Amino acid sequence: MEAAAIRAVRRSSVVDGVIDEIKRLLRSREMAAGARLPGERDLARRLGVSRPSVREALQTLGRMGVLDTRHGSGSQIAASGSNVLRTPLEFLLALDRPSIADLHETRELLEVHLAGRAARHRTAADLQAMAGPLAELKAGMARRAGFIDPDARFHRALAAAAHHRLLERIMTCLHDQIVLLMDSVKPDVYDHRASYLIHEKIYRAIERRQPGRARRRMTEHHDMMTDELRKARLIR
Repeated sequence: MEAAAIRAVRRSSVVDGVIDEIKRLLRSREMAAGARLPGERDLARRLGVSRPSVREALQTLGRMGVLDTRHGSGSQIAASGSNVLRTPLEFLLALDRPSIADLHETRELLEVHLAGRAARHRTAADLQAMAGPLAELKAGMARRAGFIDPDARFHRALAAAAHHRLLERIMTCLHDQIVLLMDSVKPDVYDHRASYLIHEKIYRAIERRQPGRARRRMTEHHDMMTDELRKARLIR
């Protein structure tokens, strides 16, 4: 791949200008995911800015998840955008403090659609990724423990099986909040058997490539979660 045609920065905020130029290179595909950036000195010369400005911009992009920077080996564009939304979304949730009801509704809107897509687009590997956590849920049903981690992994595997990268990224960013939501349901109102059985029904619908049934089963799952959140007096 030819070296990217990096342009000199002409912005009142030099750091913002450097970030905008990296963004332009990605949008124009002159620079791809995983590409290594020139060294700080070379990058500063080509951008027409100081090395401290370049360093600050690269540090900002690193915190955003756009760059992977390792001491002694320079910076490169992240291999994927999987972590780009995480930090901004975490701050959004910390500042806006959405209610449990709002978070639950957001999850339902996304997952019902994802379940239908997964039934259409899943691969054998996707089914295998879902089957492992499902087996753990079945084992946890008997001992009434150890449900949260395999439950969360099942839903992450389902999101990946939908093969809709943007929605998968959003679900990944919501993951920690979803785990907290699941953990907030008191053990005395959590029906482990019913939870396992609805996950199995979702899995079977996806396995049999039945989008309508997968969406209905996922809706049933969220209806059950709504009831349990109400029993725990976390929503009205």
